[in-house]
Amino acid sequence: MEIEDIQSQHEYIKHCKKIHSYSPAVNKLLDLSESYIPDAEKAYKEGAKQAIWAGGYGWEVPLIYACGITPVAFGEMGRLSDKEAMAIAEDYYQFPVETCSMVKCTVGQWHLRRNTSTINRILGNSSACEPFNLAWEIMKREGYDVYNNDVVYRGPTVEGKRLEELVKFFVSQIYDVAEWLTGSKKIDEDKLTEEIKRKNRLLNKLKTVLELRRKHPFYVRSLATIVMLNIGLNNYFGKPEEFEAAIDLLIEELENRPVDEAELQSVIPLVWAGGTGQEFGIYEAIDQAGGALLGLRSVPFKLYREDVPPVESLARWVYDNAGAGAGVYARNVLEQEVDKLNARGIILYGYIGCSFASVDREMWRKYFHEKGIASINLEGSFQTGAPTGQVITRVKAFVEMLS
Repeated sequence: MEIEDIQSQHEYIKHCKKIHSYSPAVNKLLDLSESYIPDAEKAYKEGAKQAIWAGGYGWEVPLIYACGITPVAFGEMGRLSDKEAMAIAEDYYQFPVETCSMVKCTVGQWHLRRNTSTINRILGNSSACEPFNLAWEIMKREGYDVYNNDVVYRGPTVEGKRLEELVKFFVSQIYDVAEWLTGSKKIDEDKLTEEIKRKNRLLNKLKTVLELRRKHPFYVRSLATIVMLNIGLNNYFGKPEEFEAAIDLLIEELENRPVDEAELQSVIPLVWAGGTGQEFGIYEAIDQAGGALLGLRSVPFKLYREDVPPVESLARWVYDNAGAGAGVYARNVLEQEVDKLNARGIILYGYIGCSFASVDREMWRKYFHEKGIASINLEGSFQTGAPTGQVITRVKAFVEMLS
């Protein structure tokens, strides 16, 4: 399948497999991504696994696995969705057209699954955006069992006693989530410790992959990189052992590949500063223009602490990372990525209608502009098919300017 023929997100995955035909590891990761939701729902229906819909990343994943439950990323369900599902949210639930397409696609998919034998429990997050907060309430009305933990927010100057109060508060929230998951606030700390160790081990392995990508910038292209990091690293595609084996194989492939000096001379290192959702066409445009997404904002690479009790470790990880609340924490990650990679530019991407993200992007644009780092600000909605001529033109012009 050629890029011009693509009409759906699933076809992008197939196209990505074709591009990476030389890499068994990347193809395995793409297979895991494609089978993640269908396999999890099938196992749940057959009674082979307990499962819930949950966020794509974060503290809740080690906790859910430690409770013997598989976290199934509702964002991934929306990511691989289609325009028909989005239309359900707009026409049936009267979501405004300008509402984030990721939320609308997810709501549409849940609507199609209501009153069926599939997964009917949703672990939400009150720190998400207002459209998702609306989605939680609608799904409660539709018969889903929905639970939201309270808002997580660390201001830009919060330290000391106030930070310790936040940690203590969130520890209590974690026990409440455990009670919703299992019926008891008791958490098996040994199992949770093992899950934290697994997470740290995989975080370190993915750091290794990204370091090796600096030597081989075109071996794993943009979409495959996002798939590997966005859901792979965070939820392991519901198959932790298979995911880790694929990452081990990828490290082996990269380590055994000779360095191509011509590649290193021609590559334009870029940092992705937006969300990572349905913008498959944007990734393709970057690849076509000769850019390489070597740095990302939304991947949390701080390790979980192993020198404190495991539940406290989850809480401290939340407040120590880019998602702690204030935009400055994400900006710090961006700055580290730019400096580490000697990146030539930043791609700021967000969804039309997301006021929160647009404010953040403008603050980051101004900050990095003052430091002499160029950026391009892209907005989009749900995209199917090949990237539009306008997007390709803008991205190519940006990359050519940097070269």
